[in-house]
Amino acid sequence: MTHKDMLCEEIKKEKKMDATKVVIENWPETNYLLVYIPIIIAIIALSISLYSIFLTRRVFVVSHRPYVWAGNYGVIDHDKKTIIPVPFRVSCRVKNSPARIIRMEVKINLNMETLFVHTNENFVRFPDETSEWSFGIGEEDFEKIMNRSNEDKSKLVRLISLEYSSLDGGKIYHYKLQQSFNPIENQWKDTSEKAD
Repeated sequence: MTHKDMLCEEIKKEKKMDATKVVIENWPETNYLLVYIPIIIAIIALSISLYSIFLTRRVFVVSHRPYVWAGNYGVIDHDKKTIIPVPFRVSCRVKNSPARIIRMEVKINLNMETLFVHTNENFVRFPDETSEWSFGIGEEDFEKIMNRSNEDKSKLVRLISLEYSSLDGGKIYHYKLQQSFNPIENQWKDTSEKAD
């Protein structure tokens, strides 16, 4: 390489450096607020959208799941316009959507002794405003249980537990009702109720 070539190379390098220097020196000063505010707004909008999706899913599940519960059974006396209690039967209802009853258990205890247990598994019930399904202890069995003093009758406890899900499976829900017998009214009274 000749001396002339070397000088030309140096001049080219200086011109390149001058051009780079000019670009860097003339680079516009940015206001960081103008740069980062749109990014912050986008992040906030994304997080609100994700939270909205979470809430929508939760509301959808709650509004489309079955609700199943149990209670006392009674017969309407149209003449007297009263409900006549039938303490040996349990009434169950379904609301909102069909339910697959995985397990239903009715138990009657006196103190720590189990006097009656009935379990029914794997059946389907559909919601209907005008109907319910019921389970009844045989009247003879119920008379054996009730063949005791009023003091002992008042210590009777009926436990009703339901385990159920929607027809397509998914989450399993639970319902538990504990009742004590009131011999004066000849009816069960709720003492505790739990559901999820």
